[in-house]
Parts: sequence; C-alpha cells; structure tokens
Amino acid sequence: MRTLTLLLMMSAPAVMAAKAPVTAVQGGYIALSVADLDASAKWYTETFDLAIVKNHSQSPDKKSTATILSGHGLIVELIQHADAMPLRQAAPSLSRNFQIHGIFKSGVVVDDLDATFKELTARKVEMAFPIFTDEALAVRTFAIRDNSGNLIQFFGK
Repeated sequence: MRTLTLLLMMSAPAVMAAKAPVTAVQGGYIALSVADLDASAKWYTETFDLAIVKNHSQSPDKKSTATILSGHGLIVELIQHADAMPLRQAAPSLSRNFQIHGIFKSGVVVDDLDATFKELTARKVEMAFPIFTDEALAVRTFAIRDNSGNLIQFFGK
C-alpha cells in the first residue's frame, strides 16, 4: 500500500506556487454610463484636469456615443446610450446604486490624499464622505460624487 501511495504521489503533476495576477497597479480606469455626455466630459475635464483623447465616438448602431478622457494616470470613459436610464426610473423602488448587484462605485489610489481632498474641496466637488482611516486596509480614504451622482472613492496614506 505504501508503494502504491508513493507511486501515485510521484505521478501527480507538480503544483507550482501561483503568482499573483496583479503585483502592482499604476493608474486607474473608470467607465460610466451618463445621461449628458458633454456635461459629464466638461465636469471630468475641469475637476481632474483630464484631456479628451477620444471625442464622441459612435457605436456602429448609432445608439451610443463615447468620450474618453485621460491624464495623471487616470482614464475615464463616458458613454451616453440611447437605451440607458437612471436607476430610479428603471427600478422605482430602489434609490441607491448598491441595491443592484454589480459595481456601485469606483476608486483610485493617489500619492497625496490630503492634497487631493483639499483641491477637490476648493473646486466645490460634492463630498460623499470625508477623510477617514480604514484600519483594515491601513489606508485613509474619502469619496466624492460626480455631476451624475456616481461615487468615486480615493485612497492614500
């Protein structure tokens, strides 16, 4: 029996230690469905000093238009789709994004959280919640709402 066990163990494929699929993240990407593409592009351009790198790109069926902004390691894709509607219209009994399974906020890591908070406050951006320390993650964080009410969280030391 020992021989059989040893033989089975030796014939099994070697299990290698798995590498982490992501070892370092540099930058961030956010894609949002918006009601007013131009107003949202203006808000993201002015709020984050992003440059429009692709403007009003239309889908083949002409139902959606996208604008992509980029800068400072952040890429924001804004999409206005003819069939899209606000959550409250699609599901009137729901009022908060987290009530639907799926992504309900996005986030980015910044080098200087205090400077980011100070600058966004000076630009009169709506704060969803102020800076606090998340002990479990060992980071400090705060969140804002964009012009469409989307929640964006910032993380830093």
